[in-house]
Parts: sequence; structure tokens; C-alpha cells
Amino acid sequence: MRVAVSGVIVLAVAALPACASKENTAPKPAPSAEAPVTETSAAPVASVAPAAPDKPKDDGPRLYVKSRFAWVHPQPGSEGWIGYLWSGASVKLKQAEPVVGPGCSKWVAIEPRGYVCADGERATLDPKDPAYQVLAKYAPRLDTAWPHDYGESRGLIRYKTIPTPEEQRRREWDLVDHMKEVQAALEGKPRDASLEGVDLTPAPSTPIELGELPGTAREPRNRLLPTSTVAWIAQTHAEGRDWLLSADMMWAPKDRVMVYPKVTFHGVELGKGVQLPLAFFRGEDRDKFERKADGSFVPAGDKFLRLSYVQLTGKSEDKDGETYLETRDGGRWVKKKEAVVPEPSSTTPWGAPVGGADTKDAPAGRRTWIEASVWKGWLVAFEGTKPVYATMISPGRGGTPVRGKTPLETASTPTGSFKITGKFATATMVAPHEYIHSDVPWTQNFSGPHALHGAYWHDNWGNRMSAGCVNVSPIDGKWLFEFTEPELPPGWHGVRWRPSEEPATTFIVHD
Repeated sequence: MRVAVSGVIVLAVAALPACASKENTAPKPAPSAEAPVTETSAAPVASVAPAAPDKPKDDGPRLYVKSRFAWVHPQPGSEGWIGYLWSGASVKLKQAEPVVGPGCSKWVAIEPRGYVCADGERATLDPKDPAYQVLAKYAPRLDTAWPHDYGESRGLIRYKTIPTPEEQRRREWDLVDHMKEVQAALEGKPRDASLEGVDLTPAPSTPIELGELPGTAREPRNRLLPTSTVAWIAQTHAEGRDWLLSADMMWAPKDRVMVYPKVTFHGVELGKGVQLPLAFFRGEDRDKFERKADGSFVPAGDKFLRLSYVQLTGKSEDKDGETYLETRDGGRWVKKKEAVVPEPSSTTPWGAPVGGADTKDAPAGRRTWIEASVWKGWLVAFEGTKPVYATMISPGRGGTPVRGKTPLETASTPTGSFKITGKFATATMVAPHEYIHSDVPWTQNFSGPHALHGAYWHDNWGNRMSAGCVNVSPIDGKWLFEFTEPELPPGWHGVRWRPSEEPATTFIVHD
């Protein structure tokens, strides 16, 4: 497992076999989630082409990034890295004048810490640099839960420039037959299996000019195997075909990508309006029950919608071998076995009572911690003694680790108490045999190759789906990414925890 970018040895820990595996991707994405029954929400609709980039803040000299990885070092030329910047981003300088150091003639100090090589290849001090201007226009949309649009490869070739028809025929051995199937589908005839889920609506004809980009703006990958995933930021029509501009500035034929529906499920912030206990509903709609005078429970005739939630009163009753939970939905009840009910610990990792007063043993920082259950499929986030967020997760298919085998062997999720050791706004995950999850959002390392991250390729929350990582929806992923410690500095794309200098969120994972 590796991230296919030169030098990303340690970062690869964020995106290893625990996260990327062929089995992660469902052939048919599930329908988008219903909104929770106690609230309504609407996911933003991604535009076909991005809006013009925001102008960099006029707050003094800045560094402008032209690479998918511009490493932030603690000192000029030091071997270790403490974070990285991303193509199209800019960050304020701490001092305007660069310094000479090992491996680079222009080391610049950036806010809030560290040094980056401004050699003109990976980063520049020139805001008018043509490559930077292009990359800024097509940078990830980090202000939304979905930095890109996403889909599944039907087996595609990637191109650095939009190819001529002759080049397409040369590199795509089945192009003639494939385009016949595309034309038939456009004429309303039954679709070939290879076109199931493919969006054949015309792309805009507005040209997209990339110009000359540095090699570090792209990943060295010329194809994506079937069922690998694709992330793109724009699309256009050229050379008789529709094209997607991938996250790493490569061109992919739109007619070879199955589009994933937006995953709109999300958990709930806990506060005055919503409190634990509550129940989520996974898999399918679940019957509501009413309690009769004789103590029996019968279906009420309506249902709790799949992926919705309801608050509970805390009262339960056993009847005829079933446990029923009373909800705050008009006195309706639900079978406990048909609900995902977060049941977090009664004490914090440092021994304070949850919901009570903190103790003198509380750690530094915001005292953030997260608790997750692998087998029950829930997660609760805390700030100090207060629960602040609850949702459903999709952990490893193999559940919890088996004695004598590694979690990677069994696709299980490690259990124990961990720290969030790295945060990456997007990270491409590469499994054996070149199976790819492109630009996975909101990735947070917690144990070796295992991470807590957003998953755009399924909508099966509360069930075990991954090769060992903890999947959350993109909306939940963004919320958790912004909640946890260490904080990602403004303008940065990735950050590593510095144990001697800052707190990190504790992540407790159990069965």
C-alpha cells in the first residue's frame, strides 16, 4: 500500500490497505440518505465547473502552491516534515525574505510554523504564476463536505491533455465498440452493463485551458482499473467526447465513469435541542410500535426512515423475547435490535464523569475525545465531559481483531485508545494491484495504516464495510476533521501531530 507520489513514505500510513480495498465499493451506490426525522437538511449541489478562485488575502507576502505535496519542514532542509500544502493553495509568510538551506535556495518561513521550498516547481512567491492560477481555479472545494465530484472507473485511460480521436483509438483498445454502445444508449436503446450509472448528459463546451503544469501537480498514473474510484473538479466537451478533469489535472473520459450519488447522511450535533439517548436506523426503514394497555407491542402502521434518527426517553421494556425502546416520537416504540443506539462510556479517558464537572487531571487543549463501537456501528464525539456529536460509522468488514492475525489480514478495525496523529484534507489511497480510492476526504490517522475518513463510495452507515478503517459520511468527516486536534493551520492541506508541543484528540475504539 502506498500513495503514488514520490517521497510520501510516511503519509502513506494515512492511506493503506486498511482503507482501500476492492470490496469497499458497491457496484450500485445506495440511494442518498433521508434527512433525520427531527430536522431537515439539504446537501449542496456541486457545479459542473468551479467558480473563479477566491483571490488570495491581501495580508502581506504569501507562498503559492503548484504541487500536490509541498512539504512543510520544521527547519530549512530538515529531513522530517510536519505538514504539507496543496496545489492551488496559498499561505501567509512569516518573513518575506527567503533563506538558503540544504536542498533549496529559497526556503521560506510560513504561518504558523515551518519552512517550505519556494523553488518555483512545487511552490512560488509569484501570485501571477500561470500554473498557480490554473491550479487555484481547479483546487479542491474544502469549504464543502465534498471537495470533488466522485464516481467509479469502468476501466479508463488517463490523459495529460485531451487526446485526438486517433490517440484515443491507439490507447483504448475497445474504443470503437464502446462508442457504439454509448451512441445506442444516447438513442434510448437498452444500456450495456458497462454504461450502468454513467452520466451521458452533455458536458459544457466551454474550453478548459490548463497550459504547462509541473509534473508534481499530477499523480504518475495512466489508467484506473475497473471499480477504482475517480475524483474530478470540472468537465468539458472536446474532440467528439465528454471529459472529466480529475483532481490531479488529468483527463478521463466521462463515458467510462459511473457517477456516485452524493452521500448526504450525517449525524447530529448534541446540545439543547437534541440529547442522548437516541437511536439511528440502518439498512432499511423500521417499524414504529405502539404499546397496548395489556403491555403488548403492535406495529403502529408507520416507520422510522432508513438513516434517520429519533430521540429516546431512556425507558425500555422486554416483551415476548424482544426489547423495545420508548422514543420521543409521540410515544412510539422501536425494537432495540433494529436500532443503532450509541451507549458511550460514563467517564472520560481521564476519569471525569461524563455530563458532570471536570477534574484536575483533565488534559491540555480542548480535551476532545471520540468513542466508537465497531460491532454496533456508532460514534460519539466529546469536548471535555460533554457529548457534542453522534453518528453512525462503517468500520472494518471483519469486525474487531482476531488473536494471532493482524487487522489487515482480517479486514478488522483495531481496538484500544489512540491519538489522532495526522490529518489530511484529501488523500489518495492505493491498495495492492493498483486499486485506487482517489482523493479520499477528511482522513485522520489513528493506528498505523488505519484512519478515520470520509467515504463517498457507499451509503451503508451503521454496517461494517471497510478493510479496517473507520468510514464516516463526507458531512460527518468534515465536521470531525474540523473538531479534532491537532488543528489544521489555515492554507495547509495536511498536518502531523507534534506530541511534545500540542494536544491530540483521543480516539477510543471498542467492540
